[in-house]
Amino acid sequence: MTRKSPLRLTLCLAIFLTALLAAPAQRASAGAGVTYTVTVGGAFLREQPDLVAANTQPVFAGQKYAVLARTADSDWVQLDMPKAGDGAWILTTFGALSADLSDTPIYDYTPTVSRAAPLTGLPSWIPTVTPYMRKTYQMSAWLGRDPDVFTVIGDCNSESTAYLGRLAAGTFQLPAGQAYLQSTIERFSASFPRVSLATHGSFGTTAMFDATWSDPNQCGGDEGPLACELRVSRASIAFIALGTGDQYDWQNFETNYRAVIDYTLNAGVLPVLVTKADDLETHSKAPSGAINAIIRRLGKAYGVPVMDFWAATRSLPGYGLRNEGNDNFHMTPAGSDTRILATLQTLYALTHR
Repeated sequence: MTRKSPLRLTLCLAIFLTALLAAPAQRASAGAGVTYTVTVGGAFLREQPDLVAANTQPVFAGQKYAVLARTADSDWVQLDMPKAGDGAWILTTFGALSADLSDTPIYDYTPTVSRAAPLTGLPSWIPTVTPYMRKTYQMSAWLGRDPDVFTVIGDCNSESTAYLGRLAAGTFQLPAGQAYLQSTIERFSASFPRVSLATHGSFGTTAMFDATWSDPNQCGGDEGPLACELRVSRASIAFIALGTGDQYDWQNFETNYRAVIDYTLNAGVLPVLVTKADDLETHSKAPSGAINAIIRRLGKAYGVPVMDFWAATRSLPGYGLRNEGNDNFHMTPAGSDTRILATLQTLYALTHR
């Protein structure tokens, strides 16, 4: 056996240590020096750039990481986070980039999407989609709208952190037997992290046309939140979840709600009317279920879908509402989970024959 000299052993060891120490530096510089700072309160990293991929590690506002790679559309970036290994993907919209991603390596990824039909029929609170409803949705593309984008018009229960942002952040997982919804999640993935300009705590029907409530940085002149959101988002579907904020003016709810439906349809957007889990208008001497009854009736009159969230929550503890005394209207985690699932099921019904 030929023995290596001490000098050769020293050189080999030096080369090995140099390569070992250089590896992290090469990994961190893969994104050409681009860094990503988390701007949302918190989110989970994913194993793959996919909203149905498993969670790996949590990240929080203010944390900064080097960018290693991106998807071809730059919707996702891979962060240099050793604890998560290669499973460190996050939506680009959840943070701020220090530079352009044009020189960042592109990760070639093809989502594995299950398109199997549901094992059983959809729940009764999911609308039965008529040919008219589907045609209205399909015509939106001819009017310059994006058939793969939907938006939400609503109050505090519709804000991103309480509702659809949870799906994007990884704090909602599809229940067993719901894998058929993966294709729907993939199709509308751009909508989940979006913060609607027509959603805000205490919003009611009248606020939809009041420019006082509009974002001055994105809305112009006397443009109300509804008009601004439909213009900016280019959504083809709008879930209209209003009514809780109309509890004190419930007598005028039908007139005001009709105006919201009319504007949405005239803009080439299919409205999905959503009933509410609370019954707050009874405190103002309205008959029980007065606002939900109007929503259901107008859904039939206009021939537009109604997602009956009231019916979906009847089997939940506290009807999916937090116990806040006499004014229960904020969602519990179970109520929020049920609403996210119902939203996905409604989108599935609208886009599948």
